[in-house]
Amino acid sequence: MASEFELINTLFEPLSKGLSSDEIGIGDDGAVLNVPNNHQLVVVTDTLVSGVHFPENASAYDIAWKAVAVNLSDLAAMGAKPGFYSLALTIPNNDQAWLVDFAKGLADICSAYKIPLIGGDTTKGPLTITVTAQGFVERGTALKRSGAKVGDLICVTNTIGDGALGLKVAFNELPGLVKQEMTQEQSLHLLNALNRPEPQLAIGQYLPKIANSAIDISDGLLADLNHILEASNKLIESGGKRLSAKIELDSIPLSNAAKLYIDKTGDWKTILAGGDDYQLCFTLSEEQLGLAKETANRLGMRVSVIGQVVVSAVVSKEQDVKIELFLSGTSFDVSDSKGYLHF
Repeated sequence: MASEFELINTLFEPLSKGLSSDEIGIGDDGAVLNVPNNHQLVVVTDTLVSGVHFPENASAYDIAWKAVAVNLSDLAAMGAKPGFYSLALTIPNNDQAWLVDFAKGLADICSAYKIPLIGGDTTKGPLTITVTAQGFVERGTALKRSGAKVGDLICVTNTIGDGALGLKVAFNELPGLVKQEMTQEQSLHLLNALNRPEPQLAIGQYLPKIANSAIDISDGLLADLNHILEASNKLIESGGKRLSAKIELDSIPLSNAAKLYIDKTGDWKTILAGGDDYQLCFTLSEEQLGLAKETANRLGMRVSVIGQVVVSAVVSKEQDVKIELFLSGTSFDVSDSKGYLHF
């Protein structure tokens, strides 16, 4: 059985390729890396725990892919170009076949998004993966949550709700009426959305020139839009007013599988609060919408307007930021849709 260092040399050191000749990746006590001139470093970290962030029977390949992808999604939301990442891997035993499959998942996402592994740590314990990724933005251009303005259009990339529905597929929790009509292709689409999310880095790097605020949708659309509104409200003079949002559910882009689910169940809560989308939610002025859609078109993806940032009166300091939902123009209530909570 290979030792820790043999595993690093065999499976992980090859993933360090892509660094320049004067940079140091895996093999020393630390990495030595260059930051491009007139750029700033964006650093993000996510931890995935077995049975919490992925099903216990998830493949090693899918776990590796998702562990890196969720970090890249954070970089995308800030308009950053991927630089490199480190990995802290805690595993219950030295399972060679599992590790080979895990390394293959890392290799494929590294190749797809051109991000090398620069180091980390391996330990024994309950299956837990922590990835820290670094990216670059031109100085002063990082896109934040806190820039939303009254009148901004609220946009999302691609489709919403597929990851949450993928979890229902994985645990065989889809209602019978949905399962009867859902095709194998649709089920696979949902599982791929859950296990192998595609971070929206391509459009993310254009957003600093287009958008006023952005966030990646990991905890659920409503929860993450709420983070934008909260952060933006902290930076405006209230005068008894605050930013809120109006969302039209008919405008939320859904895959065919998600449309089927809504048609049969009417369960918007899963779509809005289930999480695991790893799409981007951003706000921009109406004048920038044409450029955003043109950019998305060129990149082979989709941008949809789902609502607008509005201003409303503050009732109390304790009151939550209000997001009003409408379905075909009629007020719609989704009770207790707070998104994924870690505690």
